[in-house]
Formats: sequence, structure tokens, C-alpha cells
Amino acid sequence: MADAELRDSRPVLSVVMPTFNNERVLRRAVDGWRRLGGDAIELIVVEDGCKDGTAAYLDAERATDWGRAHLRWVHEDDAHELRCTNRGFSEARGALIAAWQDDMFLQASWFVPEILATFETYPELGLLSLSRGLQCVPCADPIERWEDLWDWRRLQSTIGHGPANWLRLQEVDAVIRPWIVRRECLTRVGMLDEAFRPTEWDEADLAFRIRDAGWKVATCGFERLGAYFHLGSTTIGTPSDAYKQRVLNNGRLFHSRWDAAIRRDHARPRRTWRRRATPAGWLATAAAAARTGATRLFNPS
Repeated sequence: MADAELRDSRPVLSVVMPTFNNERVLRRAVDGWRRLGGDAIELIVVEDGCKDGTAAYLDAERATDWGRAHLRWVHEDDAHELRCTNRGFSEARGALIAAWQDDMFLQASWFVPEILATFETYPELGLLSLSRGLQCVPCADPIERWEDLWDWRRLQSTIGHGPANWLRLQEVDAVIRPWIVRRECLTRVGMLDEAFRPTEWDEADLAFRIRDAGWKVATCGFERLGAYFHLGSTTIGTPSDAYKQRVLNNGRLFHSRWDAAIRRDHARPRRTWRRRATPAGWLATAAAAARTGATRLFNPS
């Protein structure tokens, strides 16, 4: 397929995947989208100044029939995750855009059809977390240390209230990667704010801007359902003191912007929405729920 044809055949879902010196893992991530993503997606890999074989691999993959139809890659020079994600957003052509990572592996062909049906059915939904969402709670204690940001009295993670969270989406305040956003939201409120570079708290700030514009933000535990597998970072070790300080600064910036909204809105009822799963998705849900139940039965601790 020629590049002109690719431009004229717009995808519905654009998947943005920054990467840095992680070729072996990236290959597995790309392969998942090739095998299971279907025809409605494009994958945009943002190569952030890699010194390994990533660029050569992406060139070779782009030259395949699938690559010409579904894969693009662009280069950045050590821009880090936030700016690379924004670069991918600016390149994306889909009505929906996913913020993905190169160590997340798609595992189910039912996932994309469910996502497309979900956003089509619920126009009020602007942003959807695919793992855990975050609920923000007013807390008067000062934020003095990195650990204070994650105090359960201030920030609570959730996949929704069980057992109904197997069947539905749960409204939340903010999200963590991976997540999917409407292009319309980014057009209205802007992309990730580079005041939070290189990363952390950028997506929470985006979620609050989207909510402030009138859309809802939700979560659903798609990793638990088997839609994808998150290997976990293969390029970042134990956070350094310098990293923690940057995150602390970003967290303080987030709270300086949004603590008034947190105090105003935290007690509101949280909406839920029924999942728009395919028959294969419901079968996978039943299997995952059965596995979870068996695990708890035989490992009650």
C-alpha cells in the first residue's frame, strides 16, 4: 500500500508507543498489534534516540505489507516519555488515541472491537484507563516527601468495586498508562502539559482537564481480563533520589492546580457503564474470573 493510500485510509484507533533502547521487548509489543490489532488500528512508534537496533528493525517492519498499512515510526532525540507521547499524538490520525508502552503486549483480538464499541456507545466518556484508575481524596497534610504523594488518604487506586467490575467500567478521577482518549478531548483541552516533563502526573493533569471540559473518565481492568500483559519496565531500575525529587515537584504542581477541584468533587457519586464486550470478550471474562476465584480458593492468604 502506498503512503498516499495509507493517509486516505484513516484508522479508528491510533496506538502511540514511545521506545528507547528496548528492541527485544519492542519486537514483542509490535508483534501483538500485528497479530491481534485488526484492520482499524495504526501503530505509531516514537523512537527516542535509540542506540541499539531499533531503527533498523522498524525500517524492516515498515517495509512489510502489514507495516505499510498499519505502522509508522518517527524519531526524537532523548525527548523522554511525555514529549514522545505528545509527538505521537500529533502524528496520530485516529478518532481514538492510545498511550501505550513498549513493554505492554496485546493478547486478545476481542480487545479493539470492545474499545471501539465502548466509545461509540458512551459519547460522554472521554478517557479510559486500561489498568487501574485513581481516586483523589482531600488531604490537609503537606506534601513534603515523594511518599506523601502516594498516601492512601490522598490517592487511591482502583479497578472499580467488585465483583461487578468484571462487567462494567467505573468512573474515576485520573488514570495511569495505558489509556485511550478521544482525539476530540485533546483538540479541546490540549495534549500532555510539558510542565510535567520528563514524565509523571502529566496524565493525571490531563484527566482533570478532560473532566473539567465536561467528559467522564473511567477505568476497567483489561489486563486482569487478559487483553494485554504488562511486562513492567525493562529499562528503569529503582527510582533515584533525583527522579523522586522530579516526581515530587510534579505532584506538587498537580495538587496546586487541582486540589480545589478535588475538595469540590470528591464526594460525588461515581458513574458506571456496562462493558460493550464481544462474545469472545465475555468468554474471556468468565475464564479470567474463574481463574481468579480458583487462585483465591487455593491461596486464601
